Amino acid sequence: MVDNLAQGELRSEHGLSILVETSEGSVLFDTGQSDVWLDNMVALGKDPEAIRAIAISHGHYDHTGGIAAALMRLPQVRVFAHLDCLRPRYAVGANGRHAIGIPNLTLAFQPRFLFNERSKQILPGVTLSGQIPIRRSVDTGPFLIEDEVDTFADEQCMILRDGGYVGVLLGCSHRGVENNILAAMDVAGTARLDLVIGGMHLDGADEGRLEAIASFLEAEDIGQIVPCHCTGDRAFAYLRDRLGERVIQGRAGMQWSLGS
Repeated sequence: MVDNLAQGELRSEHGLSILVETSEGSVLFDTGQSDVWLDNMVALGKDPEAIRAIAISHGHYDHTGGIAAALMRLPQVRVFAHLDCLRPRYAVGANGRHAIGIPNLTLAFQPRFLFNERSKQILPGVTLSGQIPIRRSVDTGPFLIEDEVDTFADEQCMILRDGGYVGVLLGCSHRGVENNILAAMDVAGTARLDLVIGGMHLDGADEGRLEAIASFLEAEDIGQIVPCHCTGDRAFAYLRDRLGERVIQGRAGMQWSLGS
């Protein structure tokens, strides 16, 4: 529903939102930074009233800014997230730090949040990973949570299962693509993933980091890989060159059916 790039006349913004449709209803994974997700959803002929829940990958504005619009429209919907997603977040640059956390308007809806640290099934076949263990070393970047270095303890990915097929949705992969994927495989009880979609936090990554992630993805049994949002053009080109047609550039408006 939301990505930095979009197909046709759909709107785009720096952010991510993915709609998961099942026979039991829909789940919105992240919400971008505004109501763009809703405009694009209507433009694509999707029914917002089918949304049963919202799940949040982590507490940055470009993933949580559309929550308020959703909760005002959908009074029965709850938000699944890690408790740390509500804490103040900052990016640190040459001019000091600036706030990049969950918007204040969204905090007014805190009573409609449900918090988890362990894996949590939201609908049949739709599961949040819970807190992602760090098994491979990762640079989480110049970010703070309150006054501490942000280790992104709140980051979660989403695991989708349809029969024997398994897919994974990534928010920004601040804890590393590798750690997100390994956590998802553990939750799903599989060494095979048919689809991985989402942000990989590789914009500005150096050659060593690109080599490391490409080697990891080559070694794992993964079908289609769809980089989005914070992956970056250079990283996409690098992964496409290394992994070929398995890698497809993600854009708002694209759709997949798990297993087909």
